[in-house]
Amino acid sequence: MIEVENKKTKIIPNNIYHLLTPIGLAYWIMDDGQFNGKNTGITLCTDSFSYNEVLILKEVLEKKFRLKCSIHNKNIQKKHYRIYISNNSLLLLQSLVSNYIHFSLKYKIKL
Repeated sequence: MIEVENKKTKIIPNNIYHLLTPIGLAYWIMDDGQFNGKNTGITLCTDSFSYNEVLILKEVLEKKFRLKCSIHNKNIQKKHYRIYISNNSLLLLQSLVSNYIHFSLKYKIKL
């Protein structure tokens, strides 16, 4: 986070590809993730980021972890973009993060 005019703002570091690990992804899911239902995937709430920042995060998830992702616009007026991890990537995601997810939050990865 950086502070601009007494307001804290989240930023995506330039080296996010190297910084984001399965443990980091697990914490991200526990904090800002939501399971979308029986046959759907997982949403990462990235509402506070710009579209370009969300695109960077999506590309990291796809390239580094081989997850199938897309970007959804949750609120068109406010431009709240969220990353959706496809149900087709659920088994891979579970194998990456399940050891790091607190037992009370395993429902967020359908476990």
